[in-house]
Amino acid sequence: MSSVSFIIPVYNKSRFLNSVVDSLKSQKGKFKKEFIFVDDGSTDDSYNKLQKLTKNLKNCKILRQKNKGSANATNVGIQLAKMKYIKFLDADDILLSDATASLIRILENNKSLILAYGLQRKVSNLESVNLSETFNFHDVSIIKNTIKKAMRNSMFNPSQCLIRTECCKEIGGCDERIKYSQEYSLTLRLSILGSFARLNFPIAILPLKSPGQISEKKNNQIFRVSKALELFIKDNPNLNLDYKLYAQRRLTARSWRFARRYKKAGIFSSWFKLYLKGFFRIKSGLLENCKNANKVYEDFLD
Repeated sequence: MSSVSFIIPVYNKSRFLNSVVDSLKSQKGKFKKEFIFVDDGSTDDSYNKLQKLTKNLKNCKILRQKNKGSANATNVGIQLAKMKYIKFLDADDILLSDATASLIRILENNKSLILAYGLQRKVSNLESVNLSETFNFHDVSIIKNTIKKAMRNSMFNPSQCLIRTECCKEIGGCDERIKYSQEYSLTLRLSILGSFARLNFPIAILPLKSPGQISEKKNNQIFRVSKALELFIKDNPNLNLDYKLYAQRRLTARSWRFARRYKKAGIFSSWFKLYLKGFFRIKSGLLENCKNANKVYEDFLD
């Protein structure tokens, strides 16, 4: 029998918790479950509500801590996880009933895969979702060259993926230097270990709008993913040079676009010079170029 640790970081998500817990209870399949909720200093009634909603939920832990950010809260859950797989769930998202079992099936059938993830869709009302919606379990794509694809963009949010627990622990979880947008740093770290699989159906359902969504602050979000990529390159000096040069190009091009838009920078600016270094794959000072490129966001963060 397989097993899954469900890890749910919570920060001021009281209004969504009924739907979130219902979707966890609805997960089908013959596998052992444990539920780890980490309340990251909520100031609403999330903690008390969780206690009531999970009263009859077996093998459930609710931890409460001062606010340290979603990366830390996620890592707390990873450290406590005892099951074979980890299924993350944001505290304002829900899962279709067959979501976890379908992802388990993919990983059980291919031992070389590091993780499996499904697609997502957004709805205006989570309570209107039919959790029993059926889909084709066999419509799966294998994602290779994961490092470059993880560098390119955020491949999935936490609610979409199922990961081998040993892999999460091996790479040390999320990069806590990036307090939020934890899935990007986690995906980068996992990308070194091997291939992923994508189930081509939206098994994770997200609210169209959620107060306090990290993604609402676009400048902060751009900076976080850019900084995560910079730190990833710094932390992995033995990474293939082509990947480092690709990361440099991504970061310098992104900062140049940002500088043109928000700083009205021109071709004589330092941002354009950095862009040229990335474009022409300049090897010297690569890490410093990445670090300097990310300085463009400093005056625009909340």
